[in-house]
Parts: sequence; C-alpha cells; structure tokens
Amino acid sequence: MKTCNDCKTEKTLEHFTYDKSRNRHLSICKKCMAIRTEAYRQNNKDKWRKSSEKHKEKYDQLILEWKSQGCRKCGETRIHVIDAHHVNPEEKNFMVGTVMRGIEITKEELKKCIPLCSNCHRDFHFLEKKTGISIKEYVSSVLDDYAKTV
Repeated sequence: MKTCNDCKTEKTLEHFTYDKSRNRHLSICKKCMAIRTEAYRQNNKDKWRKSSEKHKEKYDQLILEWKSQGCRKCGETRIHVIDAHHVNPEEKNFMVGTVMRGIEITKEELKKCIPLCSNCHRDFHFLEKKTGISIKEYVSSVLDDYAKTV
C-alpha cells in the first residue's frame, strides 16, 4: 500500500506508475497524474502544441522513409499507396500509421513488417485465405510472374 501525495488516499501499488529509471513507484497515483498532465497541457498550450508538431514531423519522416522502399511484390513507389504488412500477425502490437506512437516503438513495429502497395496487400490476403500462401511465397512469386511474361 502507498499513499498518493496529491489526493492523500492510500492505494495499492498497481495504482502507481512504476519508474524503471529510479527503480520505484511514483509518489502520485495514475489518476492524479492524469489530472496534473491535463492541467499542464491547458496552462502550456503553445509549448505542448510545438512539442506535438515536432514529434509528428519526426514520426511522419520515419513512415515516409520506410514507405520509400516501395512495394516488395510489384515495386510500386507511390508512398501514399504503401501499407505496412505484418509478416507474422501474432507479433503485431498495433497497425502502423493509424495512431501516432513513439518513434522507437514505431521503428520496432516496422521491423515486423514489409511494405506492400494496397493492391498487392489485398491480393495477398485474398490468396492467403483461398490457397494458404505465405507472405514469403507471395513476394517471391514476383520472379515467377516475370518469368511467365518473358
């Protein structure tokens, strides 16, 4: 049990954030910390906005650089049509690009993905359901498709 310094309520440790760098729980409960954070945001709107914009620029740059690889199947390079396909869906923590996350967390998630254009992405999932093809088989079949046209 621990007493919150803000609300003076005694609570179990699960109500306090654990600080790994200090190897201890914080002295303010999660609920009071949320109240403090919101008050800080309201009192420092310009500073908070600038910080958010700076983070968004870094995040967007990371995503653009990753998408610039192009589609692994067909070679499509238009960034706005590239999706992140998780090679192993069981390792998927979140959908990249739907909600902005931390830079390092996003980098780790992108390591689990390959870039596919939206058409190839849909095509793969259709074939996966119909034939059971794996992503490795699907991507490598681009060489087979090319050989048939020559």
